[in-house]
Amino acid sequence: MLGGQLQFWFDPGPGLKHVKEGKLKLLAVGSSKRSPQFPDVPTLSESGLAGFDADSIFGIYAPTGTPPAVVAQLHSEIVKALAVPAVADAIKALGAEPAPMSREEFIERHARERERFGGLVKDLGLKVD
Repeated sequence: MLGGQLQFWFDPGPGLKHVKEGKLKLLAVGSSKRSPQFPDVPTLSESGLAGFDADSIFGIYAPTGTPPAVVAQLHSEIVKALAVPAVADAIKALGAEPAPMSREEFIERHARERERFGGLVKDLGLKVD
């Protein structure tokens, strides 16, 4: 983009520093809601791609059978880390928003994402090598 070799780029966040520096123009965001960092930038859905939502979810996984007390301790420490300004700022620099949730909320969200994209993966015949 900066070298003039691309006219369009769907970026998961690394190019946002160039937007803030005025070197690139952010046309829209792929999530269902406007970004708190760029409240004046419309979503792709608002821009004419009705229903478009390519929001991401990040999480920490543990092996099946991990003791509940360990899971609870990890959750507590992760929530604390997300509240540290330097950590939150690093996440925001990637175009994301720290959004701690309970284990149950994460499982529910993950299930919705699997349902949403599972059919697409099957229809396209995507496979892991």
